[in-house]
Amino acid sequence: MKKLTTLLLPLALLSTNALAVVDVEMKVSKLPKKVSKAHQQIAAKLADSKCTYVVNPVSDIRQNKDAISWKVNATGVQQWFNTVHQNVVAPLLPETTKDIVVEVTPKLNMLYTYNEQLNINGMAVSTVGYSINGKPAGQYHVRGFNSDSNWANGDSEFVGSAEHAAQHMITRILEKLPEICNNAESA
Repeated sequence: MKKLTTLLLPLALLSTNALAVVDVEMKVSKLPKKVSKAHQQIAAKLADSKCTYVVNPVSDIRQNKDAISWKVNATGVQQWFNTVHQNVVAPLLPETTKDIVVEVTPKLNMLYTYNEQLNINGMAVSTVGYSINGKPAGQYHVRGFNSDSNWANGDSEFVGSAEHAAQHMITRILEKLPEICNNAESA
């Protein structure tokens, strides 16, 4: 019995250490070229439209504001969204004033990552409420997705996948703006 206890105790300690959750801060890094190009195209469409756009920063309304996977917590998520809004979203919006004002308020419902085969996938889900000329007009849901190779199962890979999914979600929010404007014009 003594030999069995001697053997099982170190294994139990190893298995509990493997379940430890790590906190990793989300930091805004350089956007991928694919995202930057998409944003330039969106900016051109917004400049040509007949609406003024107000895009509020994404607000994190998740119940557990840190967890993004079974092993990684992403801290600084709200700060990350605020920085992306200030440095990426706001400069894309035309500063001209037009008769129709479209305002969107995105709320982050989910941000998580998961392993699938040899990849780490990230998913970001937002509910976006919008108003036209100050009157609530509806809401829509947006998902952002990312899939990267899982090279080392590292904590930063999980956070990176979550960041890329969130970037994709923001791009999809912006892509919807001209459609909202066109619907407001025809109403």
